[in-house]
Amino acid sequence: MVNNRAKMSRSNVKARRWMEAHGFEDITVFGHSRFQSDLHFQEKEFDGIASHNNKVVLFQVKTNCKSTKKIILDYKTMSERFGIEVYWFNAVDRKGLEINNQPAESYLL
Repeated sequence: MVNNRAKMSRSNVKARRWMEAHGFEDITVFGHSRFQSDLHFQEKEFDGIASHNNKVVLFQVKTNCKSTKKIILDYKTMSERFGIEVYWFNAVDRKGLEINNQPAESYLL
């Protein structure tokens, strides 16, 4: 259990650092406990909320768990429908951070 929490914490830090470096503000990562879990919106779960370019940002942070094409398409649809930004961060051990299944180094906003 301790290793999973440490891994989750490292993943959250990687996502937060990337967001800070790319101009995101008001970044809030929701804590997970027996009484508190993800934010639910449009039948999707999110680990946090932020703001970017005067838009609300919802994001999910995973460790070694690629998103499916369906989820990425759902995120795109949700972004367009509600005028928000939606991101899937995947902190891959020994490889770095991926965002919406793209390497963070080549990801363009």
